[in-house]
Amino acid sequence: MNYRYHITGLLVLVLVINSCSKKGGTNPPPPPTPPGCAGNAGPVSGSFITNPAVTLSWSPVSGATGYDVYLGTTLTPSTTIATNISGTSMNYTVPATPNATYYWYVQPKNAGGGATGCSSTVTSFTYIVIQPPVPFGYYVVGYFPSYRNITEVPDIKFRMTNAVIYAFFGVNASGTLSAPAAPATSIDALITKARANNAKVFIGINDGSGDGKTNFKNMAASATGRNNFVKDVMNKVRQYNLDGVDMDWEFPTTSDGTDVTFTLLMQELSDSLHRDARYYLSSAVTAGKYAGGIRDAIRNEIFPYVDFFNVMAYDDFNTTVPYRQHSDYTLAQTCLTYWLTTRGMPAAKCVLGLPAYGRPSGITQTGTVLTYKTILSQGGNPQYDSAIVSAGGFTNYTIYYNGQYTVKRKAKLAKDIANGVMMWEKWQDAADGNSLLKAACDTVGRGY
Repeated sequence: MNYRYHITGLLVLVLVINSCSKKGGTNPPPPPTPPGCAGNAGPVSGSFITNPAVTLSWSPVSGATGYDVYLGTTLTPSTTIATNISGTSMNYTVPATPNATYYWYVQPKNAGGGATGCSSTVTSFTYIVIQPPVPFGYYVVGYFPSYRNITEVPDIKFRMTNAVIYAFFGVNASGTLSAPAAPATSIDALITKARANNAKVFIGINDGSGDGKTNFKNMAASATGRNNFVKDVMNKVRQYNLDGVDMDWEFPTTSDGTDVTFTLLMQELSDSLHRDARYYLSSAVTAGKYAGGIRDAIRNEIFPYVDFFNVMAYDDFNTTVPYRQHSDYTLAQTCLTYWLTTRGMPAAKCVLGLPAYGRPSGITQTGTVLTYKTILSQGGNPQYDSAIVSAGGFTNYTIYYNGQYTVKRKAKLAKDIANGVMMWEKWQDAADGNSLLKAACDTVGRGY
């Protein structure tokens, strides 16, 4: 046997095996393909944030082992705020600069490199501040209906009020606002006169339907309806350069679910009006004397959203029971006690309503409601709360109103435990020294 050939063959086999082994050890597998780009999930592009601490989140990308995050105030941010994030979200605090818009995107990567072209996936969000504007002291609020002639109200009556509400723009069937038809006084004329006398101007909004509630109800029933309404309100506020909005929905109720939609509407309207602490929001609310769905529809949740509430502490009349005052001092106490004590409405936001008109009791109300100045013209005494008058086909009947003495007591009560008075409505008040607004201002020491 020739051992030399066997040994040579074994050496060749060993060399081949060693060669193959060494070749596999020095040539690793090729690197993975770089991943694709991620999609930004939150915040939603174009959205607003109210807290500087924001969570950025994005979609996972197959093959990615980490993510770099870019953020800045230009459309193509170049600043890396985080690298090699292993998950698909991160917390970050942006500078608390009101109305600053931030742009951001994510670059996935792995051992093969980073994704390319991801700056095209950039999205944005804007930091905004939502907070109420600065309160303006003891409120003296006067409604001014569009059907009244502004030339019949002297300037001094506007100086007596620090807030004037133009009544009313109405919610139409489309869920947006309609101006009053053929007004005796335009909103522009009211703004000019009010501003000349240092009064803030609000647009009052009520329901434009025949029953006074259907259009409000239908509009507020959906998020889309509320959103369209709020947009239109804000357009009107900016168009007329107003100071605020007064909501006069009479009335949402728990019986049909409008207590829920009213609360949502007020929150959404408040968020828009209170951006940059720019505009005020007020609301007329029921007197609160009688339990039921209307009273309970004003939920405590809306207290933070509204800057002040005009409590309608009047119209507690009766068409069958005679000799009943519709707005006495006791009613004012009852209303304020309910809202402030029972319900916990902030005293700084509670405004007591005063009537500048009278109502009879025990007879029909059609054509028998008289303005305060008309009652005085028929012999009523400005210091009393009732008078014998004639109107609407009725003669020599008793009408009940608020004279200066009662208004002074109410204004003092509102100063002691609340924060203002509201009058429905300015035109009905006397223009001279018998003015109820004058009595209220003199009592609380408000100059005019």
